[in-house]
Amino acid sequence: MAAPVSINGIPVINNLSDASAYAVNMSSYEAITQSLYDSAAYPTAGINQLTFFQLALGAGAGVISGAAKTAEDTNMQVGGSLPAMQAYVVTSIELDVQPNIPGFTAATQPSYLGAAATVTLINDVYKVRTTGYLNVNIGSKSYMLEGPLMKFPASNDFDVSAALSNATTAAAAQALYIAYAKAVGVPYVLSPNNLLLIPNQNFNLTLNWATVQTTTAQLRIFARFMGQLLRAAQ
Repeated sequence: MAAPVSINGIPVINNLSDASAYAVNMSSYEAITQSLYDSAAYPTAGINQLTFFQLALGAGAGVISGAAKTAEDTNMQVGGSLPAMQAYVVTSIELDVQPNIPGFTAATQPSYLGAAATVTLINDVYKVRTTGYLNVNIGSKSYMLEGPLMKFPASNDFDVSAALSNATTAAAAQALYIAYAKAVGVPYVLSPNNLLLIPNQNFNLTLNWATVQTTTAQLRIFARFMGQLLRAAQ
C-alpha cells in the first residue's frame, strides 16, 4: 500500500483507506481456546425452562452473591450475542449441575458430621439430570434438540471416593455422611458439525422440563459452549 500523501509532514487523509496506515489494531484475527459459559439458579419448586447467555457481566444477579453477575457467573460480554470483532466456534456442550448452591451450611454440604440432613444432594441432581432436554437457538432457528440432560456431562467436576459409617445409637449424631454424585460419560461433541456464532447474531441455550422436578435445595447450573473464541488481534 502506498504511503498517504503529506503536506509539510502532515498526512492528507481523504478516506478510511488512507487512515488505515496509522491503525494501532491489526486486521487479522486470533483464536484462543476458551469456553463460553453462563449460570442460573434452579429453584426448589422446580421450573419449566432456564435460559442461558442472555445476561452480560454486570447485569442480572449471580446465584451465590445475589448481586450483579461477575466472572464467577458468566463470561458473556454482551447479553444475547457476541460483540463486534468476536466470533465463536462451538465444538462441544457441557452442563455442570451443582446441588445446594449457595446453601453452604455445615449439615448440607457433600461431606458433613452429624445427624442426617434433609437436603438430598444426590437425589436432587438425579431428578434434574435424568429428565429435561436442551435446545440451542441461533437467530430464529433451533439448531439442536437433545435430551435427557444426563447426556451433557462436564469434563471437569468434583469426584468423591469414600467409605461411609453410621450407627443407630446416640452416637449417630456424630456419624460421618458423604453424599455427592455427578453425570459421567463422553463429552457431547458436535464435530464435524460445529456451530459458528458470528458477531451480533442472537443466540441462546435453554434447558426445558415438561414435568417440573422439585428439589430439596436450590441448584446452580452452568451451561458451557466449549471451543475456540475468535477475536481481533491487537
